[in-house]
Amino acid sequence: QAAQGGGHRTLLYGHAILLRHSFSGMYLTCLTTSRSQTDKLAFDVGLREHATGEACWWTIHPASKQRSEGEKVRIGDDLILVSVSSERYLHLSISNGNIQVDASFMQTLWNVHPTCSGSSIEEGYLLGGHVVRLFHGHDECLTVLSTDQNDSQHRRIFYEAGGAGTRARSLWRVEPLRISWSGSNIRWGQAFRLRHLTTGHYLALTEDQGLILQDRGKSDTKSTAFSFRASKEIKEKLDSSHKRDIEGMGVPEIKYGDSVCFVQHIASGLWVTYKAQDSKTSRLGPLKRKVILHQEGHMDDGLTLQRCQREESQAARIIRNTTALFSQFVSGINVFSGNNRTAAPVTLPIEEVLQTLQDLIAYFQPPEEEMRHEDKQNKLRSLKNRQNLFKEEGMLALVLNCIDRLNIYNSVAHFAGIAREESGTAWKEILNLLYKLL
Repeated sequence: QAAQGGGHRTLLYGHAILLRHSFSGMYLTCLTTSRSQTDKLAFDVGLREHATGEACWWTIHPASKQRSEGEKVRIGDDLILVSVSSERYLHLSISNGNIQVDASFMQTLWNVHPTCSGSSIEEGYLLGGHVVRLFHGHDECLTVLSTDQNDSQHRRIFYEAGGAGTRARSLWRVEPLRISWSGSNIRWGQAFRLRHLTTGHYLALTEDQGLILQDRGKSDTKSTAFSFRASKEIKEKLDSSHKRDIEGMGVPEIKYGDSVCFVQHIASGLWVTYKAQDSKTSRLGPLKRKVILHQEGHMDDGLTLQRCQREESQAARIIRNTTALFSQFVSGINVFSGNNRTAAPVTLPIEEVLQTLQDLIAYFQPPEEEMRHEDKQNKLRSLKNRQNLFKEEGMLALVLNCIDRLNIYNSVAHFAGIAREESGTAWKEILNLLYKLL
C-alpha cells in the first residue's frame, strides 16, 4: 500500500499494514464471528472489499530475538501478525483435518517471500501469473472444445480459428515452478506450467493419451513442466540452463504480440505442434487442428502471446467455480430422484449455492439509471462482455438444468423429503434466484 503514496517505503517491524489479496483486491480482515470448534476465543478471518476501520489492519512483529521493533523486515524472516482490532494473532488452525486461518491467542509464525516488484515492471512483457491467449499464426488460438463435448473430448487441445480467440476457454495462466519471485519476468527456457482457466486443469503429457488437460491432483511437475524457446536450436537450450534461478525480477525477454515462442515439454524434450489436417475435415466448419507433442514438429510452430483483460480472467475463474458448484448440486439432486427415493437424505451445498446465486445476480446487475452517460456506457459494455463469456461456456444451459431438476418437486415438503430438512426450506429461494439470474 505504501508504494501507492508516491515514494517506496521500507517495511519496518512495528508498522501497521493492510494485506490485500491480489486476485480479488479485497483486504484480509478480522471478523466478529467465530466458527472454531476447538478455540472458543478465536475470531474468524476473511476478506472485505473496503479497508475502513481497524479490522483490516495488522501490526508486524519479529519472531526472532535477533530482530527488534523499528528494524527492517527482511526477506526470509519469520514474523508474527497481530490484529489491531482484536489484539489476537493471525493463526493457522487444524480442526477435523480442515486447515483454516483465524485470529487467536495462539501464535503462528509466517514467512516473507516476495513474488513481484512493482517498481521494476516493464509494460508489455510476460510475467509469471499473467493470463494469456496463445496464437498460432494470425487467427488460430490454443483452446479446448466447447463444454457440450464429452469429458475425454473436452480434455483434448486444439488450434481453433474464428471466434475462439475471444472466448473464456482459450485463456491460460502461466505459473512458474517457484514461489519466490513467481511474478517476475518469464525468461527463455524457464520452467512453468500452463493452467487452463475455465477448467482449472493443467496442460500435461500422459503416457496413454498424449497431450491433454489433466486434473490438478494428478499433475506432477514432470508431466506438466514446459518452457518457451526462441528457437529449436540445441545451443539455445544450453544457454538458457544458466539463467535458471535468478533472484529479483530479472530482465524482460518475452514481449506480447512480438516474441515468437516455441513451446517445449521439459522432461521429454518434445515440441508443441499440430497434427496435419486431411482435406475432408478441412471443409467442415471452422478450422480446428489437434495439438500434439512431437520430436521435431513444424517450422511454423512458433506462438505469439496476447495478455487478456483482468475482466476476462475474473469471469473465467467465476465460470470455473460456478460450473463445479452447480454440477455438484445437480448431481446431488439426481442421486435422490427417480429410482433412488428410498436412499438416505443427501447433504446438498445449499448455503454455497444461495451465496453464489446472490453474488452472480450482483455481478450481472445493470448500471443505475442516474449514472453519467460515459460511465453507464462503459458499464454496459463490460456487462455485455460478461454475458457473452458466460453464454459461450454453456452457463445458460447449466442454469436451465438446475431449474429443471428443482421443478421436479412441487413443494418445500416434497424437496425436504429427498434432501435434509434444513435444505427443504431453501428450495423456493434457490428456484427464485435461478430465475432472477436467468
